[in-house]
Amino acid sequence: MERSDFVELKLLGVGATPEYTGYQYLVRAVLLAMEDPNAVNNMTTQLYPEIARAEHTTPANVERSVRTLIAAIWQEPDKTALASLLCRHYLEPVGNAKFIGMVSRRLSLEYKQVYESAAASS
Repeated sequence: MERSDFVELKLLGVGATPEYTGYQYLVRAVLLAMEDPNAVNNMTTQLYPEIARAEHTTPANVERSVRTLIAAIWQEPDKTALASLLCRHYLEPVGNAKFIGMVSRRLSLEYKQVYESAAASS
């Protein structure tokens, strides 16, 4: 499975949906952070501008759209999948950097364990 498909599948599982403008931005942010974990330390100077250039928008729009999507995810009535993805239960929505950092690290480890180790053993 492609890494981008894996990320989308996990985000769809927690209630992220493609009708939000922030959906594609969040997918791209998680993928970039999976490639470079330090990117979450430079959200406003590295991650948002890079996504904005690729998507022909502004960094502020990327940030706002991702924030809106994260808030929408928290509106899902069943928080089990979200708690599983974040490895703990949060009562309030976490910020963009924390969400992207936690999700990217979790999915990076899970992807390596499931798909890269399976490819190595083939």
